[in-house]
Amino acid sequence: MARKSTASDAATDSSDPVYAAQLKVAEILGDIAEFWGFTKTMGRIFGFVYMSPRALDQSTVRNGLGISAGSASTTMTALLEWGVLHREGRLYVAETNFFKLITAVLRQREAARIDDAIERARAVVEELRAAHESTQDPRIAFALQRGEHMLGFFELGRSFLEAFVERSPVRAILNGLARKASKLRPAPLPGRSFDEPADEPATDQDTLS
Repeated sequence: MARKSTASDAATDSSDPVYAAQLKVAEILGDIAEFWGFTKTMGRIFGFVYMSPRALDQSTVRNGLGISAGSASTTMTALLEWGVLHREGRLYVAETNFFKLITAVLRQREAARIDDAIERARAVVEELRAAHESTQDPRIAFALQRGEHMLGFFELGRSFLEAFVERSPVRAILNGLARKASKLRPAPLPGRSFDEPADEPATDQDTLS
């Protein structure tokens, strides 16, 4: 007697159109993740789980993408920490609020990079300023001016980033765009419904938490 096919079989069946779509989206998001400085595996796993019509266990993700157990475990743990994936017991589902994902990346990672650049640039400016006060060397004055210009640009970039993810006129514009984007509702997993609009921007309270 032939064995009855299961949902797990469909998740790795090359002739299944959903599995084919999962693999294609996994590659698309893998390339985007790599461009943003994340590992390609992070994007591939997110894309694979995002396109799945059911919650997946780790072994299904591992077999579906052809990755090692260690890579799957490490990467999925990281995606949980970023809020890209969510656990339901031993199963995983994908976050569908892309606005939330983007602002989380900007807030947690890009802001840290800018803060580091500001701190290091400020140290250079302070050193040059002290040297210029004691020597009045025109070469040092030139370097100080350049350093202050760079520091000002970094600080402006930090303000712009804050405006993007926090309360500001720019955020109001983004909220309007996000409300329009909320009409592009991702399909819920079978048997589920969304309690709130998809891709809705985080509230001010969420932003401040």
